[in-house]
Amino acid sequence: MKDKICNASRYAVMLFLGLFLWSCEGNRTAENTEEITVDVPEQTDTARVERTGRTVDERLESLRGWMNEKVEKGDTAIKREMPEIKEDFRRRSAEIEQNLDSLSADSKAEYARLRQRYERWESRQERRQNTPLDAAELRQWRELLLREFNEVEAISPQNVREAYLTFMGVVRAKRQNWTQSDWDYVDNVYGQLNQRRRQIEGQMSNSDKLKVRALQAEYLTLEGAADTRSLLQNMRN
Repeated sequence: MKDKICNASRYAVMLFLGLFLWSCEGNRTAENTEEITVDVPEQTDTARVERTGRTVDERLESLRGWMNEKVEKGDTAIKREMPEIKEDFRRRSAEIEQNLDSLSADSKAEYARLRQRYERWESRQERRQNTPLDAAELRQWRELLLREFNEVEAISPQNVREAYLTFMGVVRAKRQNWTQSDWDYVDNVYGQLNQRRRQIEGQMSNSDKLKVRALQAEYLTLEGAADTRSLLQNMRN
């Protein structure tokens, strides 16, 4: 009898321990499941943010910088890269237009201006490729626009600011009488000047860099206004 009681007692203890261990394992499983459930959305969100990339405002800022870079290139580089440039612009525009409604009114207006600026620029490049500039006439324009700085490769970090001031002084004074063909030559000289600036930019002072950027912005404004006038005249004819 005593043996039966002892065996029953041992059986009860083992059953209790088994139930206790099973309960603990169940709790650990539940705890582990809960941790995974919390972590997975965070990982998913992170991946989504990485795939989404830049905001539409950042893409607009990138397009602005991209346009400034292309405008500064010389004719030879533009001719070689034109197919890629066209495709790159279409891709950048499509990315912005997918989320155009999220832009502010000012940003939408800027995007419209950038599109118009690019279209004018592309039209000018195609016209210049179809009708190459005359080398002798280009040299005369360089002498007119840059005067003592007409040897572009000789422009130094110390006088590049004066070269831009000289160039812009002539543009301000004579732009009203220039034809579309004249602007093609002016724009070529502007590209040569910018190319030289890029070569020596690392040696320029910060104040000269700021002044040159301001003069570049003024030139692009005047050139854009001239393109608009030319377009309106063509529409009337």
